Amino acid sequence: MIDQDQARKFWTSWVRREIGGSDMIQEAAVSAAVNELLLGHDNQAAAHAARNTARQLGGGVSTPHPDPPPQGRRETVATPTPPTAPAAVPAVASQIPAPLNPGKSLFRRPWLYLGGVAGIVATAVVVIFIARSAHSLGCLVSQTTLGHRMTTLHNAFVDVYNRDFNVIDACTSVDCEKAPKLEIAASLKTYNDGLDKVCWPNKYTADVTALKHANKGMADAFTTWATATTPAEDQSLQTAAKDQDNRQGLADDALSRDLGVPVVTPTPTAS
Repeated sequence: MIDQDQARKFWTSWVRREIGGSDMIQEAAVSAAVNELLLGHDNQAAAHAARNTARQLGGGVSTPHPDPPPQGRRETVATPTPPTAPAAVPAVASQIPAPLNPGKSLFRRPWLYLGGVAGIVATAVVVIFIARSAHSLGCLVSQTTLGHRMTTLHNAFVDVYNRDFNVIDACTSVDCEKAPKLEIAASLKTYNDGLDKVCWPNKYTADVTALKHANKGMADAFTTWATATTPAEDQSLQTAAKDQDNRQGLADDALSRDLGVPVVTPTPTAS
């Protein structure tokens, strides 16, 4: 078993040097790399995962699967905006096999939110400025800026969630599922850290607080779920995790709706 703290320190330095980007993008890239190592993959796979995650969060267009996802899963939909970087990082094919356990009870479907790349980059600059000046200026962030920030945080979480649930579905043992469950819990903490860095106007405080509580509740439930050692215990703890997952979805949708964040609607497929 790898030393996660040491691995995270190494990949944090590597991502900062080789990839760069905002703190949120670097954090997501590091998590993707460490997750590959936890799954037993080599450093090359970890580097590919880190670059691919940074590319997606930096404005790359993710490619939706041609078939609809299993019922109850979180939907991953392409963001209809091109990357702004002069040279896009090439896409890396996923090394995770297709789900092998169609009978597993699956969770709800989240949606990726729309957000322009240029707007997200501008948002990062504005948020940093506002956060540093909030003590004297107050929360002078526009609803559009807040919407872009919410889009970035939500989509980063959905990317980790969907990737890790692919791993969970492919697992044939309870022990195999531990690492992706903990990765989902960690991504929720990253989500809350991102929410804390934004200066929210008073009218959004209640929704933001509710989402942070829901994120923590889901993170705690997934962390507990990861402690399961038998199939029976796994099923029991999964029920609580599913309940917290649904609560998080409602809180997430409530804040996004109030911010006027549009949801990407997937193209219907022929039955």
